[in-house]
Amino acid sequence: MRRIAVLTGGGDTSSLNATLKGVALEAERQGFELLGFVEGWKGLYEGRYVKLRSDMIDERAGGTLLKTSRTDLRKVEDGFERSVENLKKLRVDALIAVGGDDTLTVGAAFAQEFATAFVTKTIDNDVGRNPPQGGKIDFEGMINYFCPGFPTAALKFASFVRDLRTTAYSHERVMVVEAMGRDMGWLALAGACGGADIVVIPEVGLNYERLRELVAEKFKEQRHLIIAVAEGIKDEEGRLLTENPDYIDAFGHAQPGGCSELIARRLKNDLSKELGASNFNHVIPSYLQRCGPPTEIDMRVSMELGRKAVEALKEGKVNHVACAMRRGDEIVAELLPMDEVLERDETGKVIPREVDPRLYDPEAMNATPEGIEYFRPILGDMPRPFEYPKLEIQKI
Repeated sequence: MRRIAVLTGGGDTSSLNATLKGVALEAERQGFELLGFVEGWKGLYEGRYVKLRSDMIDERAGGTLLKTSRTDLRKVEDGFERSVENLKKLRVDALIAVGGDDTLTVGAAFAQEFATAFVTKTIDNDVGRNPPQGGKIDFEGMINYFCPGFPTAALKFASFVRDLRTTAYSHERVMVVEAMGRDMGWLALAGACGGADIVVIPEVGLNYERLRELVAEKFKEQRHLIIAVAEGIKDEEGRLLTENPDYIDAFGHAQPGGCSELIARRLKNDLSKELGASNFNHVIPSYLQRCGPPTEIDMRVSMELGRKAVEALKEGKVNHVACAMRRGDEIVAELLPMDEVLERDETGKVIPREVDPRLYDPEAMNATPEGIEYFRPILGDMPRPFEYPKLEIQKI
């Protein structure tokens, strides 16, 4: 093997350049020439590439030097055939694809045509498998403990939640903070580590009456509230909130804004008089959750995973995924066959990993102790949430 290539696909994260750095360093150590395809599967299909060296890559920079796209080669005319032809023209012996569930869905099929290894990345944290159900959760049994990019996004979201308390307290606000994550609640669950009073995730249908009850109870006690919600939350019938008639106006139109705005508006309508409060606000950090430099653990593990993917190609372990695995309190890089890492439906599409039910208490609407423990090696020692002494207010 003399020449390998790498590409990055799907949404950007803070960890992608660190993974590319690891790939480049290990390729140089092994004596391989490295090419990088620009804009993911799209660049491979169009034959656009650069010669990639480790000194070109800043592992502390967010985003991806190679840029990215959301391209499904299965839906492009002669997608696989032309892409393989381009690789052969360039005398590339093997490929590394870095991406989330969509990139790996394409990659799993592409690997049947060309030698390919994989590294995951997504702030959704939904690529991998949970430990077997039943009994206490075994974190070492979690396949791909976290996806690169998730630790940075999780720390940012937890920090947003923590810091918003100063405003919520000062103005006696109910603040609904919306996490990215598509249909999964991993990122929203990180809000519990920032001291969120309530966390709502898509894996459990929203019981609005229970939410309303908790909001009233907690607000009466502390006169402010932070609610963390995932962008893809659904009602108890499995419908997105924007499709639920309770969140549609008199003309049958879906209300504008994200789910955080819909929830804040409905809570205000239902509770403002009872609570004597008018400040029900929503906050959407949006792309701030996935931009900027990676955290130390995100950068370190991502580089190790990049190196591991090159090792996979050297050892002939095609169709393997470089995974982050928990061993005690440490996170290490290991190679696993794709079928052990990914669960796929009959069409070959990757089935996203949901939040393990042992990490979330639907009655309390918050993380369980196991849920907090899951984040410990990812976030480290979070600063303590802001706490205020109870004021003994007197009146003339």
